[in-house]
Order: sequence, then structure tokens, then C-alpha cells
Amino acid sequence: MVAVDVEERREHGRPIVRLASAIEPDWLLDLFPDRIEERTSLVWNRKAERVEAASSLLYETLPIAENRSAAPDPAAASTLLAQKALESGVARFADMEDLERLLARVSFVSEHSSLEALGEEDVRAALASLCEGLRSFADLESVARSAGLVEALKRRLPPGSSRLLEELAPDRIRLAGGRTVRVQYARGQAPWIASRLQDFFGMRETPRVAGGKVPLVVHLLAPNQRPVQTTTDLAGFWRRLYPQVRRELMRRYPKHAWPEDG
Repeated sequence: MVAVDVEERREHGRPIVRLASAIEPDWLLDLFPDRIEERTSLVWNRKAERVEAASSLLYETLPIAENRSAAPDPAAASTLLAQKALESGVARFADMEDLERLLARVSFVSEHSSLEALGEEDVRAALASLCEGLRSFADLESVARSAGLVEALKRRLPPGSSRLLEELAPDRIRLAGGRTVRVQYARGQAPWIASRLQDFFGMRETPRVAGGKVPLVVHLLAPNQRPVQTTTDLAGFWRRLYPQVRRELMRRYPKHAWPEDG
């Protein structure tokens, strides 16, 4: 609009327009075509959670018309989507337990080999790779469910890393009783396993990882799944502590077998 009659009022701190004339965008296009600029940009639709292309007509710096398109440039859209996904938080697009487990396993292996640990930059880059060709959180969530951030991170590891992970930081191990248990990894902590005491009967040596260099922390559980002992020395446990533990467990769980020598 054009302000025809304006009054300056100090008590209001701003002028008051008493009379104005509206201006139609077409008038500016007809009268001042050299001052009109067309500009295309990417915008984030917060409500729809998607990238859109915005085409604007500007009279000098004043926008006079805008049109939204759902078909932005794919490469640029992927970049903006990745930025917004990181701002929203990785947890929305990944199983954080599985993600942290992989990071911990790789970190553990890096302490015993030449494999480099994965860091936050790798997580960001992996999430950005999932955004390629996409333009909305709905698309990204669908891809994350099928492909997964963990798999994207694994692809960033050098060739042969999967074999190295299984050799030095196995996902599961088999106990003497035949049961397989998952090895738990956490960054900054020793790897550990937990299972019923009976599952370790017949095992004199503590299970080890890292090519036999690192004994696992063993959580020995009673039949009610509560720990009765935590050790990295199974042989010492059988010799020094098991007789006392056996007497207590025999009293509490008489229907279970508790051999003298474990």
C-alpha cells in the first residue's frame, strides 16, 4: 500500500496511517518491470515436516507473490532435510539401543585393532546418507525402519570390518549348557554377559573376547534372574565362593540341581 495521510504520534511510538491506497501486484509488474525479481528458494514446512520449493516475486526487497511447490531440487532438498533431521534429534530416526551398541562394539574393537572408532560425525553423515532423494520426515522414517541408521553406519566402516567385529567383539557366545547369550557392550565399560548359574556348569574358564585377551564380566543369576555373583574369574568362583552360594541356593531352590563341583 501507499500511505497518503500519516500522523506522527509520539505517545504511541509509531506513526498512524489515516488514509492509504492499496497497490495491486500487477500494477508493479506493468509499471516497474525492471525492479521485479524472481527468486526460488527451499523452505521447511514445519507443519507438514517436509522440504518445499518457494518461488517468489519481489519488488526490490518486498515480496509481492509466492508459490509453493512440492517438487524441490532433490539434492538441495536432501541437504535441508538432513539439517532438520539432526535438529529434531537422531533418536526419532533410529533405535538408540542398537545404535549405541554398534558404537560401543566398534569402540571396543578399535582398542584391540587398527579399526577406527565411530564418532558423532559418522552418525551425522550416516543420517544424511539416508536423506538422499527424500524430502520429508515421513519418507525418512520409512527408510529408517527398512534400512536403518545402524546399517548406514556399518557401510561407513572399511571392508572386512564385519568379520573383525565378530572375531573381536562377537554379538553372542555359547555357554557350556548350550545356551547362547548376548554380549553387552557399552562405551567406557568392560563387556559382560548374564545368565543363570546353571548355564555355566562345566565351564572352568571365563569366556573371553578380543581374540582371547579380555575376559567377560560374568553376571551369574539365580533361578529368579537376580544376580548372585559377578566375576571375571569363573575358576576362582567355583573354587572359593560356589560352596557357600550352593548351600544358599539349595535352600531357596530345592527343586533345582546343584552339583558340588559346578
